[in-house]
Amino acid sequence: MNIASFTDLLSAAALQAEPQRLLFTFTRAEYEAIDPANAGAPRRGTLTPVMCVDKQVGELDTFANLAAESRAMGAPWDVVLVTSLSGSAGQLPDARQTEGALKDMVQAIQQGRMERFLAFDPDGELLQFS
Repeated sequence: MNIASFTDLLSAAALQAEPQRLLFTFTRAEYEAIDPANAGAPRRGTLTPVMCVDKQVGELDTFANLAAESRAMGAPWDVVLVTSLSGSAGQLPDARQTEGALKDMVQAIQQGRMERFLAFDPDGELLQFS
């Protein structure tokens, strides 16, 4: 399935054979200074994790609700990265597995290894990194 929106993500996760936990890491974007000689070039920067959360697929309905919940936590963010964690034998991953996967996710983001994550801006628009 081609995922082009948050709704597509929820649908794809719901269709999996095993139950899924969606893992979210909310980040702040820190951009490099723009070189006037390359004003038209894409902006470069880093993403710094500010908070993480895991959700069962059934706990989510819209991106707007996820964003509102995150704003209530008080940590401003620019990009949310998401991946899934599969359960087994019909059971969701346990708390230890989930915590470990979130720690691995944060470490991957800090190292710039984001190819396995989907990224959304605060309006729920799917982002692509080059």
